[in-house]
Amino acid sequence: MPLAPDYSLHLPAVLALGSCTDVETLREQFFSVTRQLGFSAVLYAGRFAVDGVRVEARIESNYDSRWREQYEANGYAAIDPAVNHALHSLAPLVWSDSMYGSAAQQQFREEALAYGLGTGATFPVHSREGDVALLSMSVAGSRRRAGAHLKQNLVWGPFIATMMQEAMHKIVKGDALKQRPELTPRENEVLNWLASGKTNWDISVLLGISEHGVVHHVRNILGKFDVPTRRQAVAKAIALGMI
Repeated sequence: MPLAPDYSLHLPAVLALGSCTDVETLREQFFSVTRQLGFSAVLYAGRFAVDGVRVEARIESNYDSRWREQYEANGYAAIDPAVNHALHSLAPLVWSDSMYGSAAQQQFREEALAYGLGTGATFPVHSREGDVALLSMSVAGSRRRAGAHLKQNLVWGPFIATMMQEAMHKIVKGDALKQRPELTPRENEVLNWLASGKTNWDISVLLGISEHGVVHHVRNILGKFDVPTRRQAVAKAIALGMI
């Protein structure tokens, strides 16, 4: 009979994921802890709304690079039942034959099996900010033995997924903050009045400058935020903690 997972042994390594402050360290710790737990192939994929306008994707995986290339080239994310599940549910998904209903999905399943991705599970993560992520972990070996190992270690999945998301969230948001545009004092004033819903005329009266001057400052603000509209500039400024 397989040994039960040693929680005291692996818990510090799992917790350490949440304190990683750069991608390289996080990647190394992610692969190390999942390897310790007996998972042969793992993938973390997260999608983050970083500034109210842009969406940034991050992927960390030790899947066979040939499978990753094949997956991307064929657009398999559109039919991958694990991806679809992660977008609409918070419940863990243990992979099973019944997931692959269509002929295209069954072909996808056969191709994944050729790369050892047969027994595993996917763990979704959703945040109130709109971030979405998934963690997939696979076990190599015979179906029976791999299935038993997966069942015993399934409890680690949501924990690792949450720690990965927490660390990657801080890294992505931190990178975004470093990219905050530098505004002049006058541009900051105009931006704050834009956030209050004021028109060009309102702002010109409040600041004692011409409407043409306000338009000039607004144009500079849009350029620095690299957005086409005032609303997007305000949204981005709020997301970056500038308002």
